[in-house]
Amino acid sequence: MPGPMSKPKDSAGPKAQTCLKLAPVNLQGRALGLLPGDILLRLDGKPLEGLAAQLLKRVQAQTDREHLLDLRRDETDWTVLSSSLALGRWKAVDIPEPVTSNHASIDRMRNWDVVVTEDGRYDAHPRTAPLLALLAPLYLIHMRLWTALAVWGALTLLGLAIGWVLGSTIQILVCLYVWRAAPTLFRADRSARGFRLWRVMAATSEADLHAQLGRIAPGLTFVLSTPDKDGSAATGQETPAA
Repeated sequence: MPGPMSKPKDSAGPKAQTCLKLAPVNLQGRALGLLPGDILLRLDGKPLEGLAAQLLKRVQAQTDREHLLDLRRDETDWTVLSSSLALGRWKAVDIPEPVTSNHASIDRMRNWDVVVTEDGRYDAHPRTAPLLALLAPLYLIHMRLWTALAVWGALTLLGLAIGWVLGSTIQILVCLYVWRAAPTLFRADRSARGFRLWRVMAATSEADLHAQLGRIAPGLTFVLSTPDKDGSAATGQETPAA
């Protein structure tokens, strides 16, 4: 007499999510702080879907506007805005967990440079020049750009010596230059102080950026944080660059 029939094994299991991994990274990708091995999870808030060849074709075609990229590195997720997806060579990979949609809107987002030191301090600056930079001395003081402030002071003294007409023209030109070059001035100054680029992150405001960093990198401390009574540092302060 035949024994009881055994149930067939369920071989389906959870379906792996197909994503894209960067290897290697080109100059445009490095400018966004990307590294080999970074994984693209979502494009414009939506998980990647389809066969690997279809995903690669879709990514290569998306160059018409700014896109929100959800990325992962070492189990840490963050977002960045990019007008091009030609950031290196993409390779299809599978990750075991499902990727859900992200409904974040890019309308009010902009990219921020997040720079860090070896001892775990970080500073940040928007990649687009803030309006405050039009007021050159105020911006330079608030962002602690002392070398650039010294140059502004020397040019101001020169303007006083040559007359108010030429002096005013010099001031206008200097303010326009500082406004246009603000992100570059910030990066050069912080690099000279020992900071290095850690991430380029998309955020709606500096407060939003601090909140994101508090979630994904709680070990980092903002440079302007004041220690609490228990010795920990609060990171919710905003710099005037916001």
